[in-house]
Amino acid sequence: MTTITEQGYQQFKMLSNNMMFRKHVEDSQNEIIKILMSLLMYAPTKMHKTILSRVLLLRDKYYLYISGGSLHLFTRDFKSAISFNIKQPNPKHIDYFTDDWIVEIDNLNSLKKGYGNQLMNEILKITSVMKVDVCLWTETKSNTRYFEKYGFESIGKRGRAKENLMIKRKEA
Repeated sequence: MTTITEQGYQQFKMLSNNMMFRKHVEDSQNEIIKILMSLLMYAPTKMHKTILSRVLLLRDKYYLYISGGSLHLFTRDFKSAISFNIKQPNPKHIDYFTDDWIVEIDNLNSLKKGYGNQLMNEILKITSVMKVDVCLWTETKSNTRYFEKYGFESIGKRGRAKENLMIKRKEA
């Protein structure tokens, strides 16, 4: 049985190699930037304003994309992507978090060594400015060890399919 992570990686590989998708992402940058700027103008909280403004600052370095309620950053050569969003914690897990808002990393994928690290560090810089907890879900011990390098701590198997919840606490 393939894991959610493996399925996400296969989807990422398929999209990153699909020239029509790549062209769509490239061609939609002006529209995505307009959408993000409009969201920034009407952002409900300071947290939302911070994440949107910081993501917009990355527009010359990465491709920005919006899909499925998440923001996505793609390296310009489509060798790596990260998907994330700002949200309120699930009521089942609220006790593990320190604030009303968190940033959740949905996917981090890379076809080239070091590229995932580059994108993860960009998001962690943003969340450091926001002073917010960051979470993600992992399914394997090797991924758990990988994310521990970034300061994420394992909370345990809290997901429906026994995924491991990991949290990087906000910086003081």
